[in-house]
Amino acid sequence: MKKKFKCEIDCANCAAKVEAAIRKVDGVIDAKVNFLTQKFTLEADDARFEEVLQSAIKAGKRAEDEFEVEI
Repeated sequence: MKKKFKCEIDCANCAAKVEAAIRKVDGVIDAKVNFLTQKFTLEADDARFEEVLQSAIKAGKRAEDEFEVEI
């Protein structure tokens, strides 16, 4: 499953750090954080999507405190 979420990120470098951290989360197939559009795209297994999403958000917050996702 692939879903897009509105997010808040301060700069392109921060977006790259968050994206790299999220891609390391178990269950993430692909992730993109776009600073210009303020969008976060997550692709993960349908059966575990909510669990992976929460783990991805936590990983993003650890990488950059200002990272916020609207679910």
